[in-house]
Amino acid sequence: MFTLHFDCQQIHSRADFYHQLRQQYSTDYLFGDSLDALWDWLTGEIPLPLTCYFHQLQPQQLHAEHPLAAILALMDEVREEAPKLYHIVIEQADTTSH
Repeated sequence: MFTLHFDCQQIHSRADFYHQLRQQYSTDYLFGDSLDALWDWLTGEIPLPLTCYFHQLQPQQLHAEHPLAAILALMDEVREEAPKLYHIVIEQADTTSH
């Protein structure tokens, strides 16, 4: 099983996401910073099964205009295609004040 961890507090753009991805998985496979390239990489390059953890997800990161929302939607779509091979774990940030 291959595991990736993403610190959502540090993801403000797609470039931030791809930077974290490349830090965890070095490969000779060159892919662009696009959703199509990410799909191709997830479905053809990465070792499976895969578990992706998204830590400290903020509610606003799920809004359509946030760059992470499209990435999460793609991850969910790939998981729907092969649920036994892709596991997505989303840990929401604690937004309550103490």
